[in-house]
Amino acid sequence: MKFLLLYKGDFGTTLRGPELRYYSLAQSLIEFGDEVYLCGRLGDEKGVPSKATFISVSKVISLTKVFFDSDVIVLHGGGPLIMLLSLFSGFLGKKIILDCYVPHWVELDEIVKKSPKYKTKLLVKSYFNVARSFFGVIFFNAVIVANQRQLDLMRGMMAPFWLTHEFSRIHIIPFGCDEIVSNDQQRNSRQLLSKLAGEEFSKSDFLIGWLGGAYGWFDIDAVIEAVSKAIKENCNIKLILFGVENDAKNKIVSKMPDYARGNVFFLPWVDFSKRMEYWAGFDISLVWGGEGYENDYASRTRNFDCLTLGLPIIQNKDSEWGARLDHSGAGKATTLEDLPTILVELSHSPGTVNSMRRAMEKLAVGFYWHKSANKLLEIIPSTRMSFIRRLFGFSVFLLVLPAFFVSALFVLISYLIKKAVKR
Repeated sequence: MKFLLLYKGDFGTTLRGPELRYYSLAQSLIEFGDEVYLCGRLGDEKGVPSKATFISVSKVISLTKVFFDSDVIVLHGGGPLIMLLSLFSGFLGKKIILDCYVPHWVELDEIVKKSPKYKTKLLVKSYFNVARSFFGVIFFNAVIVANQRQLDLMRGMMAPFWLTHEFSRIHIIPFGCDEIVSNDQQRNSRQLLSKLAGEEFSKSDFLIGWLGGAYGWFDIDAVIEAVSKAIKENCNIKLILFGVENDAKNKIVSKMPDYARGNVFFLPWVDFSKRMEYWAGFDISLVWGGEGYENDYASRTRNFDCLTLGLPIIQNKDSEWGARLDHSGAGKATTLEDLPTILVELSHSPGTVNSMRRAMEKLAVGFYWHKSANKLLEIIPSTRMSFIRRLFGFSVFLLVLPAFFVSALFVLISYLIKKAVKR
């Protein structure tokens, strides 16, 4: 089969969650003998599998051709043009799958509530994201999500129109991981980290890796404060953060106690293809989300890199990964209040950390990328949709669309009134 995997991102040196998902799915599908078009803003040899064909979303004619040439179209996002092409492709009998493993509007709405800037733009973007997801459950052949919470969210969108009759069109296909790499490389990885940080890390140092950036929907200062308390108890604890922008870095450092500043390192993103070579040098990974709705529905994509490494995870409580870590023994889900104590205990307990590593290796087996790709192939035969059913779905979408505009207008006006009153 011919697959089109589309995300309007950059498939290059640094891959974020969606790009990583499609890079890895493309590799697995190609290994299964399928043909893959990978579509995004930019792409090069470091972010596009060698046997995949990259198509830029800016090349409208080429994009249109691959839409009509593909058998299965998997979309993670997309603007009005992508939705229009999906509409025509659907009526031509193509199988279209919405990849909703991250409900973007939840994340965006968290930012809207906490950020003083760009609220109008983000509100509009949030409502477009909701409308696109609704279009997916009404018109597309299938919707894939990452966990049970997201599954229920999509079913909730579908239920007022199809009751439970089409719940089977929504499937859980979680993020994936590569097969376990050898833990024997930790010593070399520490040397790489030392060179990048300009600091010599010794064998006695307890290195904590923060593998994601610092984003606007959660309070990273509170996390840094908790780690600082642990550093006060054990000066060998060191935190290494990747991908934090300079403005955010300066803000974080300004709030840190003096005794902790020499133990916190801000490093740039490393080449995607070499990230494991660096991250294997950590003792544990620290993952933290916001205390809001984003945390309820998130899937924590960086946790899957930890699966590849067999790297134990310490994170805040949520409905997916927290229970998974506690049940498997591959990490701990905790609170900010208890985080310093846990970090200090683990820094003095190499046996416990090694036990967590072994548990992570066992946990990883169920999430290998080829299993995600295989699940995608398994659901395709059951995603048939007749022309008449699709026509009814499109009609429902057109009838509901005015309600989206009315609701968005009310929320936008309410925001503008509140803004004017504050002035």
